[in-house]
Amino acid sequence: MLRTSDVPMRKLARYRIARFISPLLVLFMFGVLLLLPAAGFAAGDSPEAEQLKQKAENAFVKGNYAEAEAFDLEIAEKHPESQARRYAVQMLGTMYENNLVDLKKAIKWDREFLERYAEARQVSFYQEQIASLEKLLRQEQAFKAYKAIQYAQYNDHNLVKKYEAFLKQYPDFQLKDKVESELAFAYGRLDERKKSALAFQAMASQGEGKLPSLDRGAYEAAHRYWMLRSIGAWVAWAVIVALWAWVLWMNPWKQLTWCSIRKFLLWPVLWLVVTGASMPLFYSMETMGYSIIIPAITVYIAIGLNLIVLFWLLLLLHGKTWQTRPHTRRWLSPVLALLMTTGVFYLWVVYQPNGPYIVDVCVVKYSYWRGELREWMVRHRNQGQSAKEQVKPSADIPAGNSGSQHGLNQGR
Repeated sequence: MLRTSDVPMRKLARYRIARFISPLLVLFMFGVLLLLPAAGFAAGDSPEAEQLKQKAENAFVKGNYAEAEAFDLEIAEKHPESQARRYAVQMLGTMYENNLVDLKKAIKWDREFLERYAEARQVSFYQEQIASLEKLLRQEQAFKAYKAIQYAQYNDHNLVKKYEAFLKQYPDFQLKDKVESELAFAYGRLDERKKSALAFQAMASQGEGKLPSLDRGAYEAAHRYWMLRSIGAWVAWAVIVALWAWVLWMNPWKQLTWCSIRKFLLWPVLWLVVTGASMPLFYSMETMGYSIIIPAITVYIAIGLNLIVLFWLLLLLHGKTWQTRPHTRRWLSPVLALLMTTGVFYLWVVYQPNGPYIVDVCVVKYSYWRGELREWMVRHRNQGQSAKEQVKPSADIPAGNSGSQHGLNQGR
């Protein structure tokens, strides 16, 4: 039977044991925490692995893919627990897909990265990537040809030729939509808007989702530019030909005299003066911070075209139709002159390199000027109203003072 006097002795013994063991446990935990980083550095970040990783990165940047492959394979085989191996595995999958083009090896290394190193946000991407590469195994030769074109750094003319030949050779290529997208953008850079729009249209005809949202804006711009150079140009040509035919039908040379010709020469001189004064405007045009370079020869051609329009206006004003209708001529000739000027300059601009883009910029510039004019008018009107409000009280004070002075005089 346990006596009550033995209880304090046992508690004291337990207390002494705890005081002895607790410091040992604390020292053991600190030792483990200090040893773990050193072990991790020794296993995962060894100087040899880091040196190989640096060599692989330098070789990849320089385009020495075979050399980069050798360094990455050495890291993967000889340093299986290193941190550099994650980089090596990922880069091997990338190079075998894009540069060295070996789909089986690309699938192998992508799958290993997915199983061992992929983070949660990378899992779905690598799953889709592996599935896509597995489908491409049946078209590996076409895929190699596509990658060879993609990374050859051709200029746009040669790039278009290569992609056109590729699509003829591999019409059922699985990544045909990407090829057509790159071909459409190359056409756009060459200012072949019709072909660019048709290439984007071919992508859209393959089904929903084949035309990405980023390409949709380029497709709409290419289609609109094509319309400006086709339908818009035909309308402008029709207006110009009709106006010239009508003027020549009126036999204006029968009404021309040397006196009227000398009097009319004032308009070309005035036009040349106005154009010379506005030349700095052509060199200050810009959009989104990028200057629009208009060569001087282009501006001189525009001046010459306008002189032709002025000559047409001279013939118009001396047509026999107007001889009995001076009032009609006074009101209708400015409208016809505006139509002729608009048609001529529309054709001049739209057939320039990237001319439809210049048309868009001019529209934006006009809208900007109109907004500036509106703001100036509002500001001017507000300033006038505030000036009136400030003048009104000061005008009332003298009237009050004169009334008070008049009453004071009557009181006297």
